[in-house]
Amino acid sequence: MEFLKEFVVETAGELVLQFLACGLFVGLVFLAAWGWSVSPALTGAGGGLFALFTGYGLWEMFRGSERHRKGRLASVAVVTATVVLAFAYYASNCYC
Repeated sequence: MEFLKEFVVETAGELVLQFLACGLFVGLVFLAAWGWSVSPALTGAGGGLFALFTGYGLWEMFRGSERHRKGRLASVAVVTATVVLAFAYYASNCYC
């Protein structure tokens, strides 16, 4: 009986995460479309800066352990990259 309860809770959690990822994905698409209609240059620059910051976070995450930076910017970049990777994983299964 405990197995069934755990299965139901995990399945419900996965469904909630999938729903949130799909909703966030649709919201980001609409936000990007609106931003592009208002100012394509600013939207492109913002997207590029976000991509660079996420890339910096991935670079810090996978560097050798003796060369890690301990600053706030590096920490925030690593957290941002982790959230982006988790979002990409869940949004890749979005069939909305």
